[in-house]
Amino acid sequence: MKHRLLFTILSICGSGLLLTSVISWKSKTREANAAAIQSSVIKSFSLLQTSGAKFIMKAKCASCHHATLTSMIAEKLKDKGIAGVDTTAGMRVFAMTKTLEFVSNPNINSQFVSAKFLAPYNLLGLNAEKYPADFNTDIAVDYVISQALPDGSFKAEYARVPLEMGDIHLTAFAIRAIQLFASPAKKAQTEKLVANSKKWLEKQKPAMQQELVFQLLGMQWCGSSKDQKTAVAQGLISMQNKDGGWSQLPTMQSDAYATGQALYALSESGAISTANEVYVNGVNYLLKTQDASGAWLVVTRSNPIQPFISSNFPPYDENQFISAAATNWATLALVEALPDKK
Repeated sequence: MKHRLLFTILSICGSGLLLTSVISWKSKTREANAAAIQSSVIKSFSLLQTSGAKFIMKAKCASCHHATLTSMIAEKLKDKGIAGVDTTAGMRVFAMTKTLEFVSNPNINSQFVSAKFLAPYNLLGLNAEKYPADFNTDIAVDYVISQALPDGSFKAEYARVPLEMGDIHLTAFAIRAIQLFASPAKKAQTEKLVANSKKWLEKQKPAMQQELVFQLLGMQWCGSSKDQKTAVAQGLISMQNKDGGWSQLPTMQSDAYATGQALYALSESGAISTANEVYVNGVNYLLKTQDASGAWLVVTRSNPIQPFISSNFPPYDENQFISAAATNWATLALVEALPDKK
């Protein structure tokens, strides 16, 4: 009897020590992960600034795969209280405003650039930089509004996949740009358009990963209910691969472009917290696949329609554009996982 009692006491003590060790280990792991995430983010943000500046200088264009998304990262870093060194903000803002002037020529409407996603991407980037509405943003908003169909959707061109593809992708970004920069004089028009876009987004049944991402983001921006967003989020979560990442297409392997977008949408919409196992697995995938330079390399699947311009972004070849976009999305997702500013 005494032996049994002694064994029971030792077992309880041992279990207590083991539980304490596990809790301590988990706590240390979380701290280590936060440090690893911040190190990864600072490295990629530095690379994106350098590469983005080179692209702007050579192409005379802000570019959706470089500057606009990088501005969104800079905004998130400030919100998190991360003192990242941002030396190219002024250049990004100048490039985005000049790009708007080019794509939305206020003097010759027939010369508006038909790539409808350019104005929304640049407007979201300018908003991240706290750029105030002006004549150029007003003209750009007018142009974006003019592209809306009666049901509140926007028709994409599908010329350069995946950045320039997907009606849901374009609709979400377009409606967000309008919300952010439409003048007070257009309040009634904007509210009606947002309501139509909301209904259209909620009716869609996309099978593509990117379309699910932007359906979720668009519904968040338009004010859909939690239950409606949860249903879309579950569809996106079900696409997560065993390695923790997401794929652009079912026939492709996981990559940082699809993974970064999926995680960003799940967090931004409030569908899951960054402590959720789904998010943690995605973060771990990104941390494992970032290269030494700070980049995430992705192979392009777009047919080239313009001369190649090198910004010295790894892998230093025709895969630079999609790799820069992937690195931006991956970084945005990682910044979301950092602790909030105290």
